[in-house]
Amino acid sequence: MGRDGRGRGASGALIGGVLIEALSWRWILFVNVPIATVAALAALHVVRTGAPDRAARHAFDLTGALAVTSGLVVLTYGIVGTEQHGWASARTLALLAIGLALLLVFLAVERRAAAPLVPLRIFRSRPVSGANLVVFCLGGAVFAMWYFVSLYLQEVLGFSPLEAGLSLVVMPITIALCTQAAIRLTGRLGPGPVLAGGMTLIGVGMLLLSRIEADGTWAADVLVPALITSAGIGFSFVPVTIAATSGVRRAEAGLASGLVNTSRQMGGSLGLALLATLATQRTADVAAHLSRAEALTQGFSRALAGGGAIALTGAVIGAAVLVRAPRVRPAEAT
Repeated sequence: MGRDGRGRGASGALIGGVLIEALSWRWILFVNVPIATVAALAALHVVRTGAPDRAARHAFDLTGALAVTSGLVVLTYGIVGTEQHGWASARTLALLAIGLALLLVFLAVERRAAAPLVPLRIFRSRPVSGANLVVFCLGGAVFAMWYFVSLYLQEVLGFSPLEAGLSLVVMPITIALCTQAAIRLTGRLGPGPVLAGGMTLIGVGMLLLSRIEADGTWAADVLVPALITSAGIGFSFVPVTIAATSGVRRAEAGLASGLVNTSRQMGGSLGLALLATLATQRTADVAAHLSRAEALTQGFSRALAGGGAIALTGAVIGAAVLVRAPRVRPAEAT
């Protein structure tokens, strides 16, 4: 992420606020349809393709792809449903069991497939396994942070969607600036120390965000913790990607890069589902005794504290597992 990433992050916050305020929240989803269509059509003209590989086409691991996708969807759906049905309900336990069973099927398929979607041998690499665990925690913490801070600004402090978007612009700018510094530091120190430091900043920032008050303000309750968290994000993305790709052969670098992105998305989906459930349950528990704003704030606070704990867990893993990951030159990091 460089200047382009900073521009995309800032414009995303602004455009999202404009769309919600002028139209509705549904347009956050609708707007992706024309964008994806234009990108797909452009790819047909821009991306070069070689001759079709019939052997590769027949060897595609469809069973593994369906098993892992279905397993993650069912698992996430089961966690989200705990808000209404509880963790101990038969429905929740059944969905969680089915999701885990599908993931086990995926592992079994990958062991026996002639051309597996994810060759399990890649996880024998300590940097690859460690980086994927850390980025799973990164996704679980950061996705929730954006979600709950945005809700706090709008539902408690009374910001409009556009005002909330404007107030969050400082975060992608901070991420971009810290990413540039992370490239240089990773070249000097290696990915392990930089990643552990970045995840620690995320954890500390989110724990500070968990101290939000129902009668708080953006400047007093959100700004400084948000900047600390953003700095941590900037110092985490570069080293975790380097660690994930440094422990594999050159031919498997694409697979390793894809895995780390998948782990981040998985962590975000499952982490947000879990933390949203915790927030909703806390809000429901205190709703009878507190005002709506106070009850919501307590729920958001619990979720942000949980996200901070997830991030600090990632910091511990990064320090323990990736401290010996090889260093890279700044040009390679870029």
